[in-house]
Amino acid sequence: MLPIQKHTMITDPNHARYEVRPEILNPFAGTVDSAFNYRVELSDNPFGIKVIRNSNNKVLFNSTMGPLVYADQYLQITTRVPSENVYGIGEQIHRQYRHDFNWKTWPIFTRDALPTGDMSNLYGAHPFFLCLEDESGKSFGVFLMNTNAMDVVFQPAPAITYRTIGGILDFYVFLGDTPEQVVQEYISLIGLPQMPSYWNLGFQLCRWNYTDLNDLKAVVQRNREAGIPYDVQYTDIDYMEDTKDFTYDTIDFEGLPEFVADLHDHGQKYVIILDPGISTGTRRNNTPYETYRRGQAKDVWIKDPQGTEPLIGEVWPGESVFPDFTNPAAVEWWVEECRLFHETIEYDGIWVDMNEVSNFVKGSKTGCSPNNLNYPPFTPKILDGVMYSKTVCMDAVQHWGKHYDVHSLYGYSMANATDVALKATFGNKRSFLLSRSTFAGAGRFTGHWTGDNFATWDNMKWSIQGILEFGLFGFPFIGSDICGFIDNVSEELCRRWLQLGAFYPFSRNHNADANEAKDPAAFGKNSLLVNSTKHYLNIRYTLLPYLYTLFYNAHTKGTTVARAVLHEFYSDSNTWNIDRQFLWGSGLLITPVLDAGKVTVTAYMPDAVWYEYETFV
Repeated sequence: MLPIQKHTMITDPNHARYEVRPEILNPFAGTVDSAFNYRVELSDNPFGIKVIRNSNNKVLFNSTMGPLVYADQYLQITTRVPSENVYGIGEQIHRQYRHDFNWKTWPIFTRDALPTGDMSNLYGAHPFFLCLEDESGKSFGVFLMNTNAMDVVFQPAPAITYRTIGGILDFYVFLGDTPEQVVQEYISLIGLPQMPSYWNLGFQLCRWNYTDLNDLKAVVQRNREAGIPYDVQYTDIDYMEDTKDFTYDTIDFEGLPEFVADLHDHGQKYVIILDPGISTGTRRNNTPYETYRRGQAKDVWIKDPQGTEPLIGEVWPGESVFPDFTNPAAVEWWVEECRLFHETIEYDGIWVDMNEVSNFVKGSKTGCSPNNLNYPPFTPKILDGVMYSKTVCMDAVQHWGKHYDVHSLYGYSMANATDVALKATFGNKRSFLLSRSTFAGAGRFTGHWTGDNFATWDNMKWSIQGILEFGLFGFPFIGSDICGFIDNVSEELCRRWLQLGAFYPFSRNHNADANEAKDPAAFGKNSLLVNSTKHYLNIRYTLLPYLYTLFYNAHTKGTTVARAVLHEFYSDSNTWNIDRQFLWGSGLLITPVLDAGKVTVTAYMPDAVWYEYETFV
């Protein structure tokens, strides 16, 4: 195999530093040819690294333009890049797919935050970018294997500066002849994505706060009667007893097991939500909350800074503790809780939320100590500017280390534990897993959605950027809440969003608790929206064999499913900044209506033979 991946680790041989655990990655185990398609040049004073492509002598990674800073809680390195065609780095709302190099600072640190488009750090941590060098298609990617809070700064040189507050500088540089090849190289390192079950690709309905089982039944029935093709029905935390995991409300949702059986009788599936926060209180009528008691007995919680007592926070059920999913004992406990609950409610998949990890009090119920973990010498440009805002204290203790170092792995570790639980529950039968918080490599076992978006035209536009970026990050099973999670939605916007959402790899309509219903049939059985939705969903269902094949290719080769136009037409510079259109694989170009009051679109058609899908003209 020709070496097309360069691994450069900058560490301190005299002092032990936190390093990301190696099992996060999927290291190359094959044989390597002696011929290299790159070379490396080092300089000592000032220290610098250059990675140069041998075929054209182009310098791809060049850290000689700025000083290397390597302090205890502050590491900085800058690399010049040969092109401004850079994509990736997340998770944030970038408003456009190709990066703006006019002094933009993007913080990375997993956070429960609303995607308002204000450059805030969001749910996942993905320090990877792809760079298209020129019309030849030659491209490269850079991955910084670091889980500490960081800023990534884009500046006009063009150059990119990394500023992180812990760990080491552990860079991987990937060389390819095309953008798609670079993505494949990156995903070969972090692990090939999961292969979804066929039913995972069907249309899905969800909302927060179905008031009771009768409300839920009415939604299912009206969408059946309207002829909406859909495969999956969810319930949010409202199905639980007082929002406690592994319970259901036997008053408001009396008959839930029988309802799930009815879904199954109609060929539909049922997905439940689980949050990490576990109530310390009792159940109704002061009966013990056995999930908490079993976890307490197995000592599975994140600990206080002394490492002796559980850290106490607060989430939906009130006072809560948080499982330490980096602890094997916690994984065993979680697996058993999922298995036991399946004996009560025969769910078909699990959606994990609030796993950044989210906490409604700052740090803990007793606050956080004034030390250099909770208040480091330098704080990246994270939301609120406080490390423990809406999460746990940074000096809290986990099995893998201080929370300061492993915070952005919480979602990864919870998704991993839930994947183990699903496999224990369903055996060799593929299930369903969706996680809000992610890190590199989590696509091996979970899908993702772009979070608690708003019912606005901008949020619909930005969803395309998010879907394309998560394709780069190794999450082909990616979507956005169709019709917007927060706020009421107009009929026009919801109709257009359902048209676009029919072509999300993961297609789910979702809604917040205080808003009017947004499921298609809520707009009327024979409404324009319902008829439009059926039309485009029928196209989706007709094309499911093609979509499923794309997922198989992603699972076996690391290719993307939803794909930027530039991946196929890189020799055409007009495609380099297209983010209002996207491809399914190499064969289907999707151009949605993204603006209010429009009935036509302006589409760019690259130089190829194209056929209009519905007329074949």
